[in-house]
Amino acid sequence: MNLEVNEKAYNLLDTIETERKVINVEGGENSNVSGEVIVLDIGVTDKTKDAGSNGKSGITTAEAATGCIGKISIKDGKIYVSIPEYPSIATLSCQMAGWRFKINNEIAIGSGPAKMAARVPKETIERIGYFENPKKAALLLETNIMPNEETARKILEKTKAKKVIVAAFRDDSVVGLINVLARVVEMGFYRLDYLKFDTNRAVSGEGFVPIPKLNTEIMYTSNDALIYGADVTINVNGWDENLTDKISSSSSPAYGKPFKDIFTEAGGDFYKIDLGIFAPAKITIIDTKNNKQYVSGHINDDIINKIS
Repeated sequence: MNLEVNEKAYNLLDTIETERKVINVEGGENSNVSGEVIVLDIGVTDKTKDAGSNGKSGITTAEAATGCIGKISIKDGKIYVSIPEYPSIATLSCQMAGWRFKINNEIAIGSGPAKMAARVPKETIERIGYFENPKKAALLLETNIMPNEETARKILEKTKAKKVIVAAFRDDSVVGLINVLARVVEMGFYRLDYLKFDTNRAVSGEGFVPIPKLNTEIMYTSNDALIYGADVTINVNGWDENLTDKISSSSSPAYGKPFKDIFTEAGGDFYKIDLGIFAPAKITIIDTKNNKQYVSGHINDDIINKIS
């Protein structure tokens, strides 16, 4: 099986019209790494970019993040995500953020199919079992600083690609907000994977999440939108009923508080937050083996109404 998710995502990102920085890397004395990295500035120097175009660049980047397997749309103040096939690859292998970079001592977070080429995170990529060694790779980078030559060299070294396109944006930009919320289905898969359910049994997934106002609190309210307003449906070939009560955010002891309070109580450290809260508000599992439906959690209108 060759889905060519990197090449498809590369070609899709290449259609975005914005400022481009081309970094050519040539092998030196201590490295034979060489290639070209194209960096698209779609929300680093101007975080309001895309605000007046119905989120077109945000949708394009979010679809590229899934390796072009997922379809993203915005309607009636909500983001809708549909992943009709290969959902584990689209979400956990491609879309899930987690490739960390340092740019001038600041942390940037990478996502997209280039993660798979780089085998990051290794255990997850190997567990899902789909691999690519592409000549072209596509990366999304949440960063406050534009990538430099050192970053470009590291990307080429890890992916072993000759050409990489990088869509760079701040997490508090319009494009950043769309991309965070477009992980609504991925959040469900992350929870299933954490609970050691074999996500390769999943056939498809879809979901929607309300879009909070873009303001200085967006890091908190985007998490509120997912934790208290996300509604996800996943079709699986064989479900473990014992997991049903554990897959939504309501299973966490931290549930019920605004995310800002949860974050503050954890001393501003994500790693001290109960991981059970990082799940959609509501998940419906449809077992295609027995045609049974299992529902966990619910939408919390009290919190959602405060951020919409």
